[in-house]
Amino acid sequence: MKTTRILIIDDEPDFTALLKANLEDSTDYLVRQINDSSVALKAIREFRPHLCVIDVVMPGIDGGDIVALMRQDEQLAHIPVMMLTALVEENPDSFDGETHTGGLGFVSKTSSFDTILTCIQKHLAQNQPGTTDL
Repeated sequence: MKTTRILIIDDEPDFTALLKANLEDSTDYLVRQINDSSVALKAIREFRPHLCVIDVVMPGIDGGDIVALMRQDEQLAHIPVMMLTALVEENPDSFDGETHTGGLGFVSKTSSFDTILTCIQKHLAQNQPGTTDL
């Protein structure tokens, strides 16, 4: 049974569909994708993810604004966030390809699936150890 929920919020449907398919094929995660940032908070409340993977640059509400709104909402503030973006390049000096800014991990969209998966697993382990229900 899939108990770990991941929500991908990105305005590129092809990218999110590919990442969702890879995650579900490689892990036992239950993954949902949304491609309209204006419904992000509603989707987070309904799906109750253990981790949100959010694109930084999107039309309408950008990823930084979504995170800020999450942190202001006591029901959503505890949900860990991993930012996935084309604005940073994979960091060759980093063990897992992740760059940290302002307490958030930023992972390049050009990173390999294995690198993205490693970062997701790291975020889940650090933020939700042993938790399957929120």
